[in-house]
Amino acid sequence: MVMKLPLFICFIVTFTFSCSSETTFSGNIKWWCGQTPHYQTCDYYLSHRNFSTIASLSTTEFLEMSVQVAIDEALVVRKRAHEIESKYPNVPGKGLWSSCVDYFDAIVFTLNSVFDRNLDPLPLDIQTWISAAFAYINACEEGFELINMTNTILPAISSNLTELILNSLAISVVYRGRNTPGFVDWNYPNEYKLSNNLASNGPNVVVAQDGSGDFTTVQAAVNAAANRAQPMKRFVIYVKAGTYTENVVIPDEVGYITMYGDGIGKTIITGSRHAGGDALKTTMAGDLKSTATIQVWGREFIARDMTFRNTAGPYAGQALAFFSVSDQSVLYHCSFEGYQDTLYACGNKQFYKECQIYGTVDFIFGDAAAVFQDCGIFLRRPRPGGGLVVTANGRKSHNESSGYSLQGCKITAGDDLKPVIGQYKKAFLGRPWGAYAKTVFMENYLDDLIDPQGWMDSWGNKDTCYCGEYKNYGPGSSTANRVKWRSFHKITNQKSARRFTVGKLLSGNHWLPKTGVPYIAGFEN
Repeated sequence: MVMKLPLFICFIVTFTFSCSSETTFSGNIKWWCGQTPHYQTCDYYLSHRNFSTIASLSTTEFLEMSVQVAIDEALVVRKRAHEIESKYPNVPGKGLWSSCVDYFDAIVFTLNSVFDRNLDPLPLDIQTWISAAFAYINACEEGFELINMTNTILPAISSNLTELILNSLAISVVYRGRNTPGFVDWNYPNEYKLSNNLASNGPNVVVAQDGSGDFTTVQAAVNAAANRAQPMKRFVIYVKAGTYTENVVIPDEVGYITMYGDGIGKTIITGSRHAGGDALKTTMAGDLKSTATIQVWGREFIARDMTFRNTAGPYAGQALAFFSVSDQSVLYHCSFEGYQDTLYACGNKQFYKECQIYGTVDFIFGDAAAVFQDCGIFLRRPRPGGGLVVTANGRKSHNESSGYSLQGCKITAGDDLKPVIGQYKKAFLGRPWGAYAKTVFMENYLDDLIDPQGWMDSWGNKDTCYCGEYKNYGPGSSTANRVKWRSFHKITNQKSARRFTVGKLLSGNHWLPKTGVPYIAGFEN
């Protein structure tokens, strides 16, 4: 593992670290565990690994140990969840245990990235991966909550894992400090132009419905990528124009995929799975990710010139077009079409550029660190009496590196809503789903369909979340009558707003240039 940054003296107040880079500091296991939010769990797991005899540990060493015991516990929990799922009756709930196995598996995979020398992680990467592991735990739990199955054995088998992850997350904040690459300005141009065609070297495989390519389905092409000799070499899939009715899954181990089509509305991957109505009676009830037309788990996914669609409709409840936990992923010139919960940006660092996103309620949601830049956000006609909400951010810990930023977008009514817009209540920019939800709208055009209050509180998180607006314009942009929460921020200076830019929130200057996708690192002016 490569961790080369200086170590820090840190003081903890209600488990919030404040760090100074003046001196290297170290301590024994008991001292370090005392700096974590769950001391007893830390002390128990690390002492039983015979670490308690070590006289002095640096921040780096303790973080590595903390992550390793979390991985070990995740393996135990994954095995237990798989045993429960295999014996569970074929009723609602069985599919959720299967889904949790997927999430626990993802925890193991993601946390192991911390030790992958090939990735050469920045401190922000490490904090992001541990944040993603925490998001996976929450996604597993929320599935049971969705179908009101809260009296399960899940907390009993996963609570220690949750606490170990939260401990690692707290130490990752210490490790990252205040003067690391995630926070400094780098000497890159402010804007990148598309310098190369992502398909310039030709695709590895072609998908075509008429049989003129290598495969007739997208999933078959993904399966071919899984069998390639060099798993870390980028694999390019060209999907010819056509409508592909299938549900695609790109697993954890299938990373570095580029998928491109012939344009929005020309190359379409579509499905109709949903979580409402009759779906609540199936074994997959509550498993939101399985409703997605495409699930992307593998790291550094790139897609362009494609449409991802879910046709379940406004009456079907939650129905995803796109689910992603792909770290350092880029979606460029893509369209995401659905109604409720269209785009689930669940974890890790994600960038959406010049995309179109359609939906009704919470149609951009999850716990990723995601920036949506120069996108068209279209509110669709909901079911009668239905509401309109753009975002629902799920950040649950103040130590997570996640949050949503929408910059330079246009938020307006879709074509189906425009003729009947007077029949529905106005739309909200977001509602905080997680206790520490973080969502910021910057330099966007806001149509007059936006409610003057701007934000709504459906889960009681208005005191701990962060909802911000900076230099938006248009008839719905006035902040004069916005909510009076202490968590609402009318951002008035660029320095404060810069925290939510591509360069800051995603450390995009470190990884976006190699994708060839244009982006604005900060602000144009």
